[in-house]
Amino acid sequence: MRNEMVGAVVRRAIEHPEFRNELMENPEQALSEHGFSLEQEDLREIEGVRRELRGDGDDVEQKLIAIAERYGIEPEGDRPNTRD
Repeated sequence: MRNEMVGAVVRRAIEHPEFRNELMENPEQALSEHGFSLEQEDLREIEGVRRELRGDGDDVEQKLIAIAERYGIEPEGDRPNTRD
């Protein structure tokens, strides 16, 4: 379950830059305001993600995509168009 919840947070951070900014500034408030109710283990995992994103000057989007892949998440923009 933890991977699913953390993955959902990562997906939201990829798809919504304003959420990503809020998450970096005040994670507990951002999570609460966006309807996430996480356990302490989940919050520790999110803190690890935040530390990764604050690392060297690499592109935050690319870091988030790499993190998402660890959780088995495909960002919306990476899915093939199947509505034809």
